Amino acid sequence: MPAQSSSPSASVVTTLMRREIDRFVEAARVRSEFDTDTRRRAMRRYHRSWPLLITGVLGVDEVSAALHNASSDGIGFLCDHKYSGGDIVLIKLFWHEDAAIRVPAVVRHASHYRDVVLVGCQFAIDDTEACQAGMRTHSWFDR
Repeated sequence: MPAQSSSPSASVVTTLMRREIDRFVEAARVRSEFDTDTRRRAMRRYHRSWPLLITGVLGVDEVSAALHNASSDGIGFLCDHKYSGGDIVLIKLFWHEDAAIRVPAVVRHASHYRDVVLVGCQFAIDDTEACQAGMRTHSWFDR
C-alpha cells in the first residue's frame, strides 16, 4: 500500500487560499468606510492601514508591512524592504491569528513612496508549490 501524503491536495489548498483572500477582502471592506480611489478599476480596492507579515518562499526575511490597498486579485503594501518584479512572497493576511495561512503572491512592482517602499502584488493561488509553502510557513512568534 502506498504511503499517504499528509499535505492537502492542490485543489483543497487553492480553495483554502481563495477563502483566506475573500475573508481578508471582506474584512478590509467592512473596516474601510469608503474607497478614496476614484480611478476606474476592474476590481474595487479597499484602503485601510492593516498590519501584514511577508516572507519569501524560502521562509527567510520576514518583513512587517502595512496594507495600502487590496482586492480579490491582489494587494498593495508598504514596507521598508525592496522587492523585485517577479519575486514570490508569502503574505500572512491575518498576522494575529496563530493558525492563519500565508497566501502566495507575485510582486508586480515596487517603488519608493514617501519614506517606504510601495509593493504591488498579484495573488498566485494557482502556484501549487508556493501554496504548499504558505501552508507550512510560521512566524517567529508562532514557534
